[in-house]
Amino acid sequence: MRKLFFSCALSFLGAFFAFSQNAVQPVSRPSSAASILGGIWQGSDRLILFEGGSPDGTSGEAAASIPFDFSVVLRVFYAWYDDRAAEPSSFREIKTRDRNDAESSSPEDISVRCRTVFENESKNAGVYELELIYPGAVYSTGKVARRESLFVPIAVIEGKIYLDFLVNPDLESENGNVRVVKSDSDAGYWGCASNADGITISPPRFKKEVNSYYVLKEDDGGDVVYKLRYWKSGMDYDPNAVATFTDGKKTFEVPKFLKIGSHLYQCTTGRGTKIRNIEKTTSMPEGVVYDSDFSICAFGNPYLVRVPNGETKEDLLAIVTENNKRRKDPPKLIFPVSEINFHWKEITELEKYNPFTWNRRNIDLGK
Repeated sequence: MRKLFFSCALSFLGAFFAFSQNAVQPVSRPSSAASILGGIWQGSDRLILFEGGSPDGTSGEAAASIPFDFSVVLRVFYAWYDDRAAEPSSFREIKTRDRNDAESSSPEDISVRCRTVFENESKNAGVYELELIYPGAVYSTGKVARRESLFVPIAVIEGKIYLDFLVNPDLESENGNVRVVKSDSDAGYWGCASNADGITISPPRFKKEVNSYYVLKEDDGGDVVYKLRYWKSGMDYDPNAVATFTDGKKTFEVPKFLKIGSHLYQCTTGRGTKIRNIEKTTSMPEGVVYDSDFSICAFGNPYLVRVPNGETKEDLLAIVTENNKRRKDPPKLIFPVSEINFHWKEITELEKYNPFTWNRRNIDLGK
């Protein structure tokens, strides 16, 4: 019995340390989310406010999750009108809502909490997980109905929010806290950590497939990049499971599963461990952006950009009020207005001998 106990204890400790090395866990130390994420953010079609960000006294895993007051302003009619689509009820105490056809009488009240996945050593970038609870997203468990939480992963790099990004899981554990090892190269495995299409006022859509990358440095200075496809999985999550692929000379190991928010993805079929049909290229996709520590790799244009000097709900409402004062000039006429000359002298001569016109004039004179 004693041997069985020690055997189980050693197995548990081994699995714990392996999990700490192979998976990105939320930090338990004080987070910079309030300063990095708090404020007003602007995108092509929306303004988003995260305000507050102070811990609510919870402990354990929830201690790394902090609540934010959340507001979304949709820039409709080609950004000529700002619709206060989602906001807490406290906003009405500051400014009443407009009454028109473009703005709903009651906005969406969305609850948002932020969990810090990790932050780089320079404290200018991090990966966070937004837990959004939508008032209309209700499902039943037995006889109990409750709101469903949806998780949207985001990356913040120097005042910009990205929704399509990878992370370098080369992490170290320090007193139970996960920190990113500073690097000066993009070589190694880059695992996908994002799968949502936006921070929206209705439940977002999540990707069915995601891509990760493995970057190798050649002796001649060039790169060899392997693109690894992951798809949604219905299997049980095993953080220690690995998958392998080979370039003919070397064999490389990567995580078999990716846990992104509440979704699980895998890169091999069933219980297999060999990755097949790998796409090989010489570079990462265009538009790649790295943070200063090479711990986050983002693609494309940023989803949101921080608004300078925008921090509070009063600042957001002031921006909305100022934007809605604008009036668009009327469109130009398709056919320009021409100067009309009626030639009254010629018209009078032509109507001089018209009996109807002559009689009409006599009647008018008789009045």
